[in-house]
Amino acid sequence: MTTHTIKKGFDLRLAGKAELSLVDAPEPARVCIETAEFPGIKPKVLVKEGDLVQTGQPIFLDKIDRDVVWCAPCTGKVSRLDFGERRFLLRVVIDNVAASGGSESFATMPKASGDRDGIVRALKNAGLWPLLRQRPIGKMPSAKVPVAIFVNGMDSTPLAADPAFSVQGRAADLQAGIDLLKKLTPGKVYLTLRAAGDHQSELRALKGVEVHDFTGPHPSGLVGTHISRIQPLKISETAWSLTVVDLARIGEWARTGRYPARTVVALSGSAAPKPRYYRVRQSGAIASLTGGQPTTGDVRVINGTVLHGTQTTPDGFLGFANKTVTIMPEGTGQRDLFGWLLPQFGKLSLSRSVFSWLAPKKEYVVDARLNGGHRPIVNIGAWESVMPLDIHPSYLVRAIQAGDVEEAVKLGLLEVTEEDVALCTFADPCKIDVGQVIRQGLDLYEREG
Repeated sequence: MTTHTIKKGFDLRLAGKAELSLVDAPEPARVCIETAEFPGIKPKVLVKEGDLVQTGQPIFLDKIDRDVVWCAPCTGKVSRLDFGERRFLLRVVIDNVAASGGSESFATMPKASGDRDGIVRALKNAGLWPLLRQRPIGKMPSAKVPVAIFVNGMDSTPLAADPAFSVQGRAADLQAGIDLLKKLTPGKVYLTLRAAGDHQSELRALKGVEVHDFTGPHPSGLVGTHISRIQPLKISETAWSLTVVDLARIGEWARTGRYPARTVVALSGSAAPKPRYYRVRQSGAIASLTGGQPTTGDVRVINGTVLHGTQTTPDGFLGFANKTVTIMPEGTGQRDLFGWLLPQFGKLSLSRSVFSWLAPKKEYVVDARLNGGHRPIVNIGAWESVMPLDIHPSYLVRAIQAGDVEEAVKLGLLEVTEEDVALCTFADPCKIDVGQVIRQGLDLYEREG
């Protein structure tokens, strides 16, 4: 076992961390799968409005790779199919019969057996392929064989769910998932954990994985950081990654032959009614985590974390692979008296221009205000100060904005995705969404490659 120490980075100490207790959320009345969560696909719907579907039944597929399907996360009736321009499928909404006391039925699922190609096809046909991510690019895996698979058992993002806590008591599912992953790569399966972390005994007992510990500030818990320290990729190589929560879902399917329709999500944030962990139905209504009623008031609901999440509405739905839901104050119409002229004792900042550095353990209540407008890039080293990877993010962003893909690749474009540079966005005094620029560069590379 190797311990990696990350020195560059910054921990956002935010109030509202989820309490380490796991409860069952009530059954949502509806579930919804949005195709926007899977960029690059061309969905073809397999059901009609009014159809009755079983849990695990395919409801749409990707016309680019017709083996890749998305399955119904509940038993019920297809209540709505939303289409955009040129009949592009936007979302599928299903009424959940279990919410009204009905019984759940499961569709027959493919078996995870045979050679590597057979297992890959079974994963795609079971609706679990989108749980995997490929590096570089950061999308669903291609047909290329990965040189390694990284299983992430930690998350250093502020207010993020603790993956090790979320999978307690699922040792059999985790081991079944590892046994399956080992058949998908000729290389190693790596498991990354927080050094001296809690709730890790079952993870450390897994067989067939190489364990690496990480310590240090965020982004020490991101897979991009792990790959750069454990096995950096060459220009022609790819690696796959997933979290231990998704590993447990894949293992449950491999072990039982049923679609893993339930997962664990942490509700966090200073505006969350009861921050804790919930066992929920995949893609269910967020209201099932907040007492059955949509969250009201001047709040922002985020599918994910504050650094790398997607804003949704209080009456919205969980993302396909959600691990965290964050609810924080919006801050609409609020202004600070005298702005930055005051000493700013109660604000969190990376800069020592405010005095939060004098209280290193204090937790802060923050809102979603931008506190300024967009400005041209000023290279003062703010991004580099929080970037542990061996890249120059300022020059990388400039190369992407200039459309110079070749130069961007030389500067480390293929080593990062949006989540790896989310902290740069927080640290940036120019209010530039660095992750959005990186995604533009990756999409440009994918089109031209």
